[in-house]
Amino acid sequence: MSRHFQDRSRGQNKRARTRGVLLDSGLEIFGQKGIINARLDDITKFAGMSNATFYNHFKDKDDLVSAVATSIALELVLAADEKAVDIKDQAIRLVVSTNAVMRTALQHERWSYVLATAFFLVPEGLIDVGGYLKNNIDRGIAQGVFNTRCDEFQLNQLASVFISGLRELRKDNLSIIDRTSENLLRLLGVSPAKASTILDEAKVFYH
Repeated sequence: MSRHFQDRSRGQNKRARTRGVLLDSGLEIFGQKGIINARLDDITKFAGMSNATFYNHFKDKDDLVSAVATSIALELVLAADEKAVDIKDQAIRLVVSTNAVMRTALQHERWSYVLATAFFLVPEGLIDVGGYLKNNIDRGIAQGVFNTRCDEFQLNQLASVFISGLRELRKDNLSIIDRTSENLLRLLGVSPAKASTILDEAKVFYH
């Protein structure tokens, strides 16, 4: 079982530490049983807590799903931003960010599955993949590296490709990372030959 959010809460007050346990427990049970089939009793039993304690932190299971998903998303955004912070070319930045997100997710057994599943269950816009990508895309259009219209339809398509990549991500299928990046670039109007070149140029930033 991952203790990531418990470890994040070290040194904080008891409420934050308890919330960290519940986030990790929810993540584990969602991964084991699926979000739809997971029961509140399963989560609190795994956490070693009462249902009353759970309700001191979350309204219901759906609230926990949203909290787990947004907590994972925040960690992945931080990883992407850290890796791509100094990259000016927006096409390369997109590829490096995608690689950072997916490789960070791979380090945590349940993250990719739970986030990809939760994306379709939580309130619309809570996990705003398109919104996160928008600045990158707007800058890429201004640079001339993307040939597209950055509207809601396009952002939703990009989000769908990204979430599909997360859903298929496994340690024995690492090619899905480059395939996801390539599909994102193609949606943004990059030619197949140029997309291949960008993927190669991005590799220097992976280490």
